[in-house]
Amino acid sequence: MNALLLAALLAAPASPEPALPLDLPHALLEAVAAADLGALLDAGPDEGCPGAPFCPLVLPPIAAAPHLDLAVIRLDAEGRALDAAEVIVDPDAPAGAIVPLGPDLAPRGVRFRRWSLERRSAGAPPPPFTDADDLVPGSTETGRDFMAPYPASLFKLLVAHHLARLAAEGALPLDLPIPAGAEPEAEVRPAREWLDRMMTRSDNGATRALLRWMHAHGEVERMNRALAGLGLRTLRVDGTRPQDGARWAPGEVHAGAMDVARLLWLVAGGDGVHWRTPEGRRVTSADLRAPARALLARLLDDQASHDVLSSGSLCGVGPIGIPALVPGRWIDPVTGTEEPANPAWRRDVRPCNAAAEVRFLHKTGLTWNYVADAGIVESLPGAPCRRYVVALVASAGSRFVDPERNDFAIPPCAGEGICVTRRLARIAEGIDRWMIGAFARDPGRAGCAPRPPP
Repeated sequence: MNALLLAALLAAPASPEPALPLDLPHALLEAVAAADLGALLDAGPDEGCPGAPFCPLVLPPIAAAPHLDLAVIRLDAEGRALDAAEVIVDPDAPAGAIVPLGPDLAPRGVRFRRWSLERRSAGAPPPPFTDADDLVPGSTETGRDFMAPYPASLFKLLVAHHLARLAAEGALPLDLPIPAGAEPEAEVRPAREWLDRMMTRSDNGATRALLRWMHAHGEVERMNRALAGLGLRTLRVDGTRPQDGARWAPGEVHAGAMDVARLLWLVAGGDGVHWRTPEGRRVTSADLRAPARALLARLLDDQASHDVLSSGSLCGVGPIGIPALVPGRWIDPVTGTEEPANPAWRRDVRPCNAAAEVRFLHKTGLTWNYVADAGIVESLPGAPCRRYVVALVASAGSRFVDPERNDFAIPPCAGEGICVTRRLARIAEGIDRWMIGAFARDPGRAGCAPRPPP
């Protein structure tokens, strides 16, 4: 090579970082593409793999892209929507597809279908969908079909929202003693304590107790009607047992990402009309009274698990995802570990809290087949400004393993305590990076002055 040419190349500045997309929909697509979900390995339908004697020694690649529903709303200082976007991923769109949104931010051009693990796992092409597969009964939406993944414990947000509304309206005293069952020896706790345990620790027993009370008072049906009345028609809890509040079945419990995001937008509050229902009714912050918003914000702020879109509970194991605080309520002041938490974590989370830039008021959900995380992101004082709502629901639960963690002897959640692919945190990093850039380009709309904790 010519010496002058070599010297010029060596003196040339390094290539700049690739520019972030200017619009939010393409930012979501880029974040999903960078995560490369198609590279995941599949531990199979039998919970407990890898590790059990019957498990394969080498995990095969995932057969097809997981179903994923991702929605984001960027908010200004007054709580108005500046941008909104939704993307979906499934075997027909492994690189993701942008979902058109109407003026009400509801998805258009997608017909949401009930989840079916059998249809998802079928080796042969599944049969065509019928009207009976519609998630929203009587749907007239045309366009592509999308099977909405089971939201796992994220559905507890719907229960908490309804109960917080009842409490704010005086229909449910939060000190009301609620028994966990009909037996004389059943555990009894006040409603506020069951609510706290359901939302902050994702306690299933607390959820069953509250759903049992709701069934006894006709509130499950009212909850579904109220959510539909807000135009949030993919938010439904069907098929739970009145006797004990149990039986939470995929295909019967639903939470579409954009409807979850809009529900959280109500929790965040704000001025003006948030959206109009299909019937034309205006939905505003008044549809969720201030005491209900404050209660839900406190519960979401105290979420004990940061291991899906945020990573504080896995401090030191990247990627970081949303750089959020782990609530001090759970941190042992001597060891810095979380109590209660996944025993396999056993990490000092204080270094990550020292580097945290946001509060993430959220709720996670995780099973063998499904994962979800949704919440409100707000900057901490002095951190780069951003404020937004994010919701993710996916059929990418603990069975789907990152290739770099393919160890046939260690089941998910053991070892380092990584229960879900870290590639979802990569998606969150891309979204958070875009938000910082978007608010930096338009600082007058940001409104990131610190807000008091709920």
